[in-house]
Amino acid sequence: MTLYFGDIFPYLPIMLEALWVSIYVTALSFVVGSFLGLFIYLARASRFRALRWFGRGYVEVIRNTPLLVQLYLIYFGLGQVGINFNPLWSVLIGMSLNNAAYTAEIFRAGINAVPNGLREAGRALGMRYDQTFRHVVLMPGIRNVLPALTNQFIILFLFSSIGSVISLDELTAVLENLNSQTLRTFEIFTIGALLYFLTSAAIAYGARAIEKVAFKW
Repeated sequence: MTLYFGDIFPYLPIMLEALWVSIYVTALSFVVGSFLGLFIYLARASRFRALRWFGRGYVEVIRNTPLLVQLYLIYFGLGQVGINFNPLWSVLIGMSLNNAAYTAEIFRAGINAVPNGLREAGRALGMRYDQTFRHVVLMPGIRNVLPALTNQFIILFLFSSIGSVISLDELTAVLENLNSQTLRTFEIFTIGALLYFLTSAAIAYGARAIEKVAFKW
């Protein structure tokens, strides 16, 4: 069998449209999951035992179960009890909840790495705990976690391919459909892998550029 990529080029617009779907669900899931992750971190760092238990339990449950199982529970499991989500919403909810657990741990590691001297300086100036966190700890903490958050974003982007199992028209699902139509498996998935690689590389490069500009101080 000879390899010929010319038959695949007419399908590039379809692939790029599907790539946009993958980027869209990744970006939205990352933003929502990161906000949830920050609140979960604050729960874990709370002085209230119930909040600490909730935060710790959430992280342990999510991180120790596969994303695919979580997605099945949302898409198929909730449907059994009359709660139905379409594939797009199922993937958005599943990836957001999954991302929240990982970003909570990223925030915990990054914020805990902020020197205690900064916290003591805030308290010495008469700041309350919440003021010290917002004005003294949060910005250096974000600087610490940005590289890890970039890695998490790329991982989440690659994990978006899991939406293909519930018929979300993201890149992997479209690649599978095109493969069944053309039987050009090597060519189709080579181009798909290249699109994933180029997008991931662009994300990493963009994040480094943002880090240099936003944290010049």
